[in-house]
Amino acid sequence: MASTSSKKPGSYKTLTLAEKVSVIKEVEKGVKKKSEIAKDFGIPPNTLSTYLKNKYKILSSAEEFDKDRKRSREPGNPDVDNCVLKWFKQTRDKKVPVSGPLIRIKAEQFAKELGKQNFKASTGWLDGFKERNKILFKAVCGESGAVNLQEANQWKRDLEEMIQDRDPRNIFNVDETGLFFKCTPDKTLAFKDEKCHGGKLSKERITLLVGANMDGSEKLPLLMIGKSANPRCFKNVKSKPVECQQF
Repeated sequence: MASTSSKKPGSYKTLTLAEKVSVIKEVEKGVKKKSEIAKDFGIPPNTLSTYLKNKYKILSSAEEFDKDRKRSREPGNPDVDNCVLKWFKQTRDKKVPVSGPLIRIKAEQFAKELGKQNFKASTGWLDGFKERNKILFKAVCGESGAVNLQEANQWKRDLEEMIQDRDPRNIFNVDETGLFFKCTPDKTLAFKDEKCHGGKLSKERITLLVGANMDGSEKLPLLMIGKSANPRCFKNVKSKPVECQQF
């Protein structure tokens, strides 16, 4: 890892392709802040942001120039890989979450059907399969997969027509969000040999409604929806920062 200890403040370096890959991997670890990683490698934060924006281009270029590494990634059973990749694409097209263990199970099923009795979908095979096909582990968030894009685009056009003669200060947007105030983080630091297990996550939450007008000149008071309209903890509070409703 590059160090800036001998550099003057404001002095930055140009990273090699391998160093750019190292920067991206450090960010993906999620251990350090991006500002700390940029400082460690002797680059400005906006340069780090550019690397992340072009992450796939950088990683692809690294694979292209590293011939030996690229050869070592060639699958020993390309027919099995092709079957698994085709199944993976079809499954993800249906918005179905896919885990590593599930990929390994399907790989061994395909191998058996192809008559490869000695094939073993090991952890190493899985890592190679993911690298070869640029498959990353990501959190599933949002419900965009359930959205009808044609209807959404039509609604955007209709909305533009409805508000085109309106004053921006009179156009408001509101949305609801859930606040899981007892939910613990889903990542943690742990000892190297420690088996890191998580407990059952708290589902206790309140619902908040937030809103503001288009030009930002007015913010609506927060509306909080909880289990009690008058929580015991607010017993002697005469004025509340939010409006409370019971459900």
